[in-house]
Amino acid sequence: MSQDSANTVDFSGLDMELDEYFNVEDMETQQQQPQMQKQQQLWTPEQKTLIDEHRVFYQKMGVVINEIEENGPTGKTPKLPKRPKQQLNKIYGRKKVRDEHMDSHQLHDYLRENFADINHAILRETFSNDLFTKVSNEQEILERLHSGLKQLKRQEAQTLLIYIVFGNFLILAKKWVEDEKKEGRINQSWAAWLKEKTGYSDDHARKLRRFAAVLFGYQQFFQVGLPLSFILAKLNDISAMLQVPEYNTFWKQPVVFVPTIQLQLSQEPEPQQPALVTPPQVQDTAPTHVDASTEDTSTKKNYQRSKGGRSVRNK
Repeated sequence: MSQDSANTVDFSGLDMELDEYFNVEDMETQQQQPQMQKQQQLWTPEQKTLIDEHRVFYQKMGVVINEIEENGPTGKTPKLPKRPKQQLNKIYGRKKVRDEHMDSHQLHDYLRENFADINHAILRETFSNDLFTKVSNEQEILERLHSGLKQLKRQEAQTLLIYIVFGNFLILAKKWVEDEKKEGRINQSWAAWLKEKTGYSDDHARKLRRFAAVLFGYQQFFQVGLPLSFILAKLNDISAMLQVPEYNTFWKQPVVFVPTIQLQLSQEPEPQQPALVTPPQVQDTAPTHVDASTEDTSTKKNYQRSKGGRSVRNK
């Protein structure tokens, strides 16, 4: 064997081990690729866009938070980044009803199915006793659920009524202030004037004006017992629905209101709470007041009215 041959190292065994290793690694990679591709394919383009929007938002928010910390409590407040319109949890699970697409016919039917009986009173007493602090059996649970949901739907319908009517008034008031400003009699913007005079923010007032701009004049909406968040999310669809002559006619029908003082009389009986057994109480010895014109003479002699307002016997 030559010296060169003696100094030559045989790497054939190592090469075989490396080839085997990389072959195994390639096989594992090939097996993982479909799974990785499958995971990536779970997100729709819309979901991926929403994820990216939130990633950018929180990155910017992190920078702002660092800036706030560096500036100290007396430093200038930096401008906050604009939050994405949709919440991140929208990428999970089934769409909420308010997010589902409805054509005009479906929306019309859904709104009608959720009418509340606005000519019945909203009883605060329903929730002020012990009926909703305990459960015992299925029948009682269902009774409480139906009772509570009735009250809730009436409350939602009443709130929507106020939003629509008061929102329309805000539209009129805003126009008046803007006209007065043009004439030089007011030197404030509508938002500044509203805040100074009432303490009310135009951010919320704007929401009420949106309700009124679409729904004012359509009194049947006064009966809709759905959350305001749903109505607000569907305003554009509702506006399109009202362009259909048949639906426009229906929703413009007037609603007959029972006077508030008569609402309690029209309230159906609520589930009664079981009567409680109470210990006997000591009876007050003071007699019931009797009209002087019919009071017996002997009674007058036996009782007189004391300064404290109680009847006491004559000694």
